[in-house]
Formats: sequence, C-alpha cells, structure tokens
Amino acid sequence: MDSLRFIFPLDGDVLTPADGVMEGESLLVRIRVLAPAHCRVTVNEQTAAFVNEAYEINLPVDNNRNTLEAVATDEKGNTTSTHIFVYRFKEAYGKYRLAIDDIIWSMRDLAEHDYTSIFDCPFFGIFKRLHRDFSTCVHMNIYFTDQNGFDLTQMPDRYKEEFLENSHWLKFTFHAYANDPPRIYRYSPYFQVYRDYHLVTNEIIRFAGKETMQTDVNGLHFAETTVQGARALRDCGIRCLVGYFIFDSAGDPYVSYYLNSEQTRHCFDRDFWVDRKENIIFSKDKMVIDSFTLEKIRPKLDWILENRKTEAGTMNFVTHEQYFYSFYSQYQPDYEEKIRTAVSWATEHGYKPCFLSDVIKEPF
Repeated sequence: MDSLRFIFPLDGDVLTPADGVMEGESLLVRIRVLAPAHCRVTVNEQTAAFVNEAYEINLPVDNNRNTLEAVATDEKGNTTSTHIFVYRFKEAYGKYRLAIDDIIWSMRDLAEHDYTSIFDCPFFGIFKRLHRDFSTCVHMNIYFTDQNGFDLTQMPDRYKEEFLENSHWLKFTFHAYANDPPRIYRYSPYFQVYRDYHLVTNEIIRFAGKETMQTDVNGLHFAETTVQGARALRDCGIRCLVGYFIFDSAGDPYVSYYLNSEQTRHCFDRDFWVDRKENIIFSKDKMVIDSFTLEKIRPKLDWILENRKTEAGTMNFVTHEQYFYSFYSQYQPDYEEKIRTAVSWATEHGYKPCFLSDVIKEPF
C-alpha cells in the first residue's frame, strides 16, 4: 500500500480557532489524510470521506496534547497506520508578548549611576510607563558584555530588591555572550551555548534575583544555533525558542535556529510549532517593532490580523535596546512611541499581556 500521511494538521502543530470552527468551547478541525483511493480510512476510529483527492473528517481537538491516528484498509484487507500529536495552548490565544533584545547598555547605565530607582534610568522608565498604562509584561534578553569593557560582573546588586518587587511583570533571560560576531551561535557546539547561558544567568540571579528569570522561554541572539546548541538550551530548562523563521537572500533558513527549509516555512505560518524529536516549542515573532516606521505599525498589524490568522492568535512583539540610545548610529527618537503604538493596538484588539511561559503548557 502506498504511503499514508497527514496533510493537515502536521505532527507538532499547535492548533488555534483559526484552524477550524469553534463549537462552544470545542475546536472542530477538518483533518486531511493522504492515502490511496478505494481504501477505507479512519481517524481515531471515525470513518473519513474521500474528498478532493484526500480523506477528510471533522474531529474535535480540545486537549493540551491530542493523538490523531489514521488507519487505511485496502480492498484486500491490508492495513497500515500512522499517528501524529497535535496541541492546543488555549491560554496563549488572544495574548501579546513584548520582548527587548540586546540588553547591555541599560545595565551599564544602572551600574554607572546611583539611581534612587531603576526606573530613574530613562530606558527602564519606558517599560514602567507601559506597565502602568497597559499592564504590559516585559521580557528582556541580556548580553554578558558590550564591546567597550563593561560586563555583567560590574553590575551592582543595589537594585536587587526593586527588581524583585517588579518581577511579576519584568523578567530577564540570557541572549548571548556579546553582539560580536552577530551570528555568534550559528555553528556553536553544545558546550559554548551551555557555558554562556550559565555565565549570564548566574549574574542575573546575583543582581536581580532568581524570581526575575524567565526560565523556560528564550530568544537567542539572531535565533540561530546548531541542534546541539538548542539541546544545550533545552537542558538548561528552555522549552520554547522564539524566532522569525524567514529565509536569507540565498534561500537558506534565517533566524530559524537549526530548522530545515520545510520546518522554517511551516513555523512562519504558525503561532507555535513543536519539534517533538527535540522536545522544543518554537514561537514566531510577529513584529520587529524597530523595523517599521511609526506610521506603518498599525497598518501592518491590521494586515496580520486580517490576512495571517493562523499566526495572529498570540502576538509576539520584539524590539532592540540600541535604538533607544542617541549615540547609536541608527537611533530612533520615536522608540517609546513605536512600542506604545504596538501595545496600544494589541490592547484595542482584545489581546492581553503575558509571559509565554505562563500560557504554554508542557506538551511532551
């Protein structure tokens, strides 16, 4: 018998209402299976109909983890079967996340000034105002060192109590050892990522407290590493990696960790996808805020909501620290206004703030 495989959903898919029809609290999904004609095909023991050169059946997909098993029986009674696992992260639907990458200059600012409050630091003041006005949760991804001699060992712990007091909405995670080289972990072995993760994490715990750690979601610098590097993060407790899932000018996966072309293309269209082989969840950034002019942010988000529904269930926003600073060559004087525009749009459209770790459930 020819091969039997699922066309939709695919193994590891995290399904949302955009993938089917809601009937009350239940998500009814049209399952499509490829199998030879003139077979009897069942999915979870329910008979599928042959439609448009595939076998189809509507089934509810309501659990955090769901098994779909297809069985094909030919005219001679020979059978073959295959199964996949698909998921639902119900609490993630209708949420937005704000991440700030490349954090180090603001750490230097805090270290070099004896501020009464961390929020007297102009950069951190932005996010205090966002939280005040929108209840926004902020996830900051931190370097160990800049290129001018400052590193996290020089960050004092005098702000630790205040970091802890605000840890319900402000959290930190390892990003990279440094910005240079830009794609630092593209070919990295396991030990390099593991070492650098702990180098940064130990300092965060020292100056801000363990409670400020975003321990299981990570946006690695440039979102590129080997499968061994990703395993190192997984073994450090990271179970969700965030990226763009795009292609470079040569047509190769870019900002996509270790994923191949097919997996990258698939993740581009989804809120989440689970690589079950490696036990890693992937989540897509929906807008890199600093890549858009202020006047284009709302139209772009409107377009995503209207045209990209399978990736609009959870809105991941990301921007980068350096665009805030006037000495940076690509300084953006409307830095705060651009972030506020994205967050305001999300709020107006019913999205609630979150940390991803709070809304994704362990699927394995």
